[in-house]
Amino acid sequence: MTRWISPWVVPGAMLAAALAIYPAMALQAAPVLAGLGGLAFVLFIAGQTLPVPGALAWALGLLAIEYLATLELRGATVDVAAPGYGAALFLCAELGWLGLEAKDGGRLWPGRAVAVVLLALLGGALGAVLLLLAAAPLAGGVVLTALGVAAAVAIAACLAWLARS
Repeated sequence: MTRWISPWVVPGAMLAAALAIYPAMALQAAPVLAGLGGLAFVLFIAGQTLPVPGALAWALGLLAIEYLATLELRGATVDVAAPGYGAALFLCAELGWLGLEAKDGGRLWPGRAVAVVLLALLGGALGAVLLLLAAAPLAGGVVLTALGVAAAVAIAACLAWLARS
């Protein structure tokens, strides 16, 4: 195991800091949430620089919890920034994992870097389209409900497939 700091730590840490600051700025009177974001940032850095197993996963989870708690405290039913936040959280996670792989001596394949960036952009764009569709006044009905159920089952199946190892 190599004992140097990966070059992915800086962009990953900057993105983690932005993800921690955004919810705190949206809800200025919540020091507990700011503390949660700060803890997530510290765990992200610790996961990248120290041999702390699981710190990266906890950091990402805390960033997501901070964002969701902010939405709940604001009483926001729909947040137009959600697709961008989700894409940035995905990119932050990938930068974190790339940092851990580089720390262990792995190298980045150019195709993988392009795929990660494209996936983040496409995920954000798809989220924005779905958000627009959710805001459109469409009549529900059995067909639309069935499509929603099928989409939920497909996502659960994808997550189960990804977690199979």
